[in-house]
Amino acid sequence: MSDPTEPKPRQRDAERTRAAILTAARTLFSTRGFANTGVREVAELAGVNSSLVGRYFGSKLGLFQATLEQIDITPLLQGDRRRFGVDMVAVFFDTPDATGPLMTMILSATDPESHAASVEVLQTKVIAPLARWLGPPDGEGRATRLNILWTGFLTSWKLLSLQPLAGARLAATRHWLETATQAIVDEGSA
Repeated sequence: MSDPTEPKPRQRDAERTRAAILTAARTLFSTRGFANTGVREVAELAGVNSSLVGRYFGSKLGLFQATLEQIDITPLLQGDRRRFGVDMVAVFFDTPDATGPLMTMILSATDPESHAASVEVLQTKVIAPLARWLGPPDGEGRATRLNILWTGFLTSWKLLSLQPLAGARLAATRHWLETATQAIVDEGSA
């Protein structure tokens, strides 16, 4: 029989630990990139032992891929097609961490492994579903043009912090981005 005064072993919550690691990794990868983020730093920020990163994700690259795998554009493809430009751009402007995955990809582009992982995830989680949703004519080309438009804007706004994208001008830029996005979507309309 066990002694009731003995402290009970701490119970592990694997899902909470995994989520904490992913949150910490997303934060660091999106602000420092792949090469400048260490497994120990991720573990420290998550408040866990660094060996747990390996247990849950296998490697730093596995962790990087897992952070990008969280990208999911499909909910946006369920809305009204005529409002897609407004709805999509609202995600960029109104969701606190919306630019995180893009920043992660951009800041990690110089590392061959993380670059390859970024391109694969971008293709499978953004371009391919968007292309299927857009349909003919040239759904894949239109999906790629949308990605170019969004990436260029977000890079200029968040990474380069261009002054003309600050303050009152940002509202006009938002409207332009909504309109440009919707124009590409509407290319397929008869």
